[in-house]
Amino acid sequence: MSDELAEQFRASHQVLVAARDRLQAAVDAGTATNDQRTRLDTVKELLTPVKTTAVDADGNVTEVERPRQFLKVDPEGQGRAVEVLGDLQQAQHVAVLVPGTGNSLDTARGLADRGDLVRAEAGPGTAVVVWLDYDCPQNVLEAARLEAAIEGGPRLAEFLGELDDLKADDADVTVVAHSYGTDVAAQALLAGARPDRVVMTGSPGLAKDIDEAADFMHPETRLYTERAPGDYVSYTEWHGTDPATFPDAVRMATSDPSGNDAAPVQWHDEYYRLNSEALRNIGRVVRGDLTSITTTKTSRAEETKLVLGTSWGDPLNRVVRLASAGVAALTKPSRASASAAQIAANRANGADRISRSEGRRR
Repeated sequence: MSDELAEQFRASHQVLVAARDRLQAAVDAGTATNDQRTRLDTVKELLTPVKTTAVDADGNVTEVERPRQFLKVDPEGQGRAVEVLGDLQQAQHVAVLVPGTGNSLDTARGLADRGDLVRAEAGPGTAVVVWLDYDCPQNVLEAARLEAAIEGGPRLAEFLGELDDLKADDADVTVVAHSYGTDVAAQALLAGARPDRVVMTGSPGLAKDIDEAADFMHPETRLYTERAPGDYVSYTEWHGTDPATFPDAVRMATSDPSGNDAAPVQWHDEYYRLNSEALRNIGRVVRGDLTSITTTKTSRAEETKLVLGTSWGDPLNRVVRLASAGVAALTKPSRASASAAQIAANRANGADRISRSEGRRR
């Protein structure tokens, strides 16, 4: 481990220790609020190594104790954290998880568990970074607006740039974003981020004028999406067109195409379910096993068909679109502004390198 990385881990550990001692003193003095007591439990948990399973190079599943490694942590307010699972400097594949609505420092353990599932599915040589460095919306009303994404996206783009100096030079990077996290990821891409691949699950749409990956992504970054049957968040398309319908995205299956699915995925929060096709496909993208991905083209109507052939997915979409038409929109990137942002990003990040690679392809 490099001195720089070790120092970041040590500094974050010290922040947590100081927070634990301060909160414990308030509890001992009888002055702690309920929120402070909850945060104390959270901080203590973040200081405790996690017992989990790992797959070795021979395919054997073993139980291991994983230390908590934070590149950054802020225990104040809603709280923020950037946690590393695995050996970031030795990994050949790095996944960056971007969570959505309802998350805070108090849900960091659950997010880390999700990261462990992705890491195990992707296999040996994978590290996962759980990126919780923005103020997640805490309810539906907050999630209906893009303010948090607009604020958090550039920060994610900056982190992805810093990640290049922390990981192995030849390691690839996949951003795995869920729900409102897909909006944050989209803003990061508009700000010039260039991961190798992006996975978006359960997205409410990215912006009113983004209808394809080419509207907001660098041409060398590939988009993979998942929409599970019954995912009401995706059906609303509250922020824009569902990325699962983009013509230049790969829409991955969330259920085993053979029909022998031991862990069927439905609704909004099951994409990372153990032994599911949804999680298997995410793992395939992270490790670059792209030819093994299974795909689907089911429609909202097919996914939500009820008795007598009726469907609730399309009516929900129409109702939400009517409702959102009456909501004052924030400044959202149009196709023109997205293109302009991409051109600027290309210039800032070395368009000459792109030209050389395109020349080789020609």
